[in-house]
Amino acid sequence: MGGGSSSPPSDRAGILYSHILSCQTHEPPPNSTKMRILFLPLFLSYFYVSCSTVSYHKTDKAKPTKQWGVLEVKETVRNMSHSLSTYYKTDLKTGYLEWKSLQNSTSEHIDTKLITNEILNQLTKDKVPFVDTSIREEATTEIAFGKTGMVSADSRLSVGKFKSPSHKIKGEINEVVNYEAGSRIQYITVTLFLVSLETNQIVWSEQTNFLKTSRVEGYGL
Repeated sequence: MGGGSSSPPSDRAGILYSHILSCQTHEPPPNSTKMRILFLPLFLSYFYVSCSTVSYHKTDKAKPTKQWGVLEVKETVRNMSHSLSTYYKTDLKTGYLEWKSLQNSTSEHIDTKLITNEILNQLTKDKVPFVDTSIREEATTEIAFGKTGMVSADSRLSVGKFKSPSHKIKGEINEVVNYEAGSRIQYITVTLFLVSLETNQIVWSEQTNFLKTSRVEGYGL
């Protein structure tokens, strides 16, 4: 019939199947493998550098943020430490101070320990004396151990040299929050008190205030 040269359907299917198998087992050119090997370290290096890039800024150039941040901490520390240092040197003049507590009564997460540590650091630099009565138990143990004769005389702790605090510092962070026309208005106060342990009298107090306005996200949508 007709003398055509085309292969039967079964033969064409076999040829197609063999071609698919050869494609699946065909190895990539050597140059392609080398390119992938060279590209991988470059990609990992770029990824590491881009993820580990850090920039530093001066704390005195801090900008306002919606949450309690560097600006509020630095302003609080500056005002409080200057005021208390001046009071101690001009009015109190003697005695040892100790921190009692700084309570956060706001809706924000505020690290009060960071604030007290920075104020303490600045006051210590200004030669305002502090004591830490929380280590008395450890000190007492060391003094008792020194009496056993197992401690050299030049490093043995002496009895009767503890200092008692004459005043304690305590304080609180409070806020009032209002919403108006899509804005969040937050008034924050940081108040510190210096209390005489002998008389229970508040002999000094100082307050730092912040009034912050921020746009409420999604308002008007």
